[in-house]
Amino acid sequence: MVAAKQGQRSWIMALLLILLAMTAAACGGADAGESKAAQGKPQAAPVKRTLTHSLGTIEVDADIQRVVTLERSFADHLVSLGVVPVGSVVRDGGDFEPYLAPQLKGTTSVGQSTAPNLEKILELKPQLIIGTDTDHSKSYDTLKQIAPTLIVKSEEMENDWRAVYLRIAEAMNKQKKAEADLKAFDDRLAQLKTKLDAPMKDKTVVFFKVTDKDTRVLGNLSPLGKIAYGQLGLNYPKSLKDEKNETKLAIEVLPELNPHTIFVMDTNVPDYTKKLNETLATPLWKNLQAVKDGRVSMVPLRATKTGFGLVMHQQFVDALEKGLLGK
Repeated sequence: MVAAKQGQRSWIMALLLILLAMTAAACGGADAGESKAAQGKPQAAPVKRTLTHSLGTIEVDADIQRVVTLERSFADHLVSLGVVPVGSVVRDGGDFEPYLAPQLKGTTSVGQSTAPNLEKILELKPQLIIGTDTDHSKSYDTLKQIAPTLIVKSEEMENDWRAVYLRIAEAMNKQKKAEADLKAFDDRLAQLKTKLDAPMKDKTVVFFKVTDKDTRVLGNLSPLGKIAYGQLGLNYPKSLKDEKNETKLAIEVLPELNPHTIFVMDTNVPDYTKKLNETLATPLWKNLQAVKDGRVSMVPLRATKTGFGLVMHQQFVDALEKGLLGK
């Protein structure tokens, strides 16, 4: 079995090297005429920048336009920076994240994060590949043969999406834009908090999620929880423990929490949606005070462990503002 896997990896590496050679030869032939015409003229060396990442250093072009992202949240960061990736990984169902799909109409799928299509990535001729240490450390030597590859730590993604945004902005030479974007986002949150302080004082809010196996609520220390409960100052149920991700919570416990407002996470996952619809039709759900009073809103949420980017977070805040203030 080990020998078979080693053979498969060797075959993939050999194929990639052949494709690289063919690509280089084709480019060389196409540029031959231009090279002759330019003989005798001094050629300016292309400007390069050096970036440090978890697996070392890489040299990248000063102006990068062609990027392949091997983690779904990275596509969000790029779009926020005004760059549409030429290639990106998809979620389990084979599609881009629904909230981001309109901005990725020109983006090619390169498979899933855990097993990206290397041949497809090569065809896209990226100037930069961005992956994670969890999924792409083992394939790093192959990826960097295709293009400079920046590896981001998964732990950083879970703990500080802002730092990841700034790291990707540095790679794209767009640090000032990223800093301005984050400041504008924080300013928006501060302004919204002042509007929420009085009407939401002493009123608890929960973010309820239904999967095919259980029901959960969003943790107060998750990336999105930090926005809702931290920066916006919404009240987390006192009976729940601090949580960085999601807390499994039987629907039978919801009446005990008696939240003033409930946001239902719209995951857009078929199996989850079926179970969600069944849950929302139960007498227990319909008898919740928040449901009776019409204080239930849908919010587009899927990934709560990993902070995505400003596109998702802006949509999240849009949903909160509409659900809490009717705007």
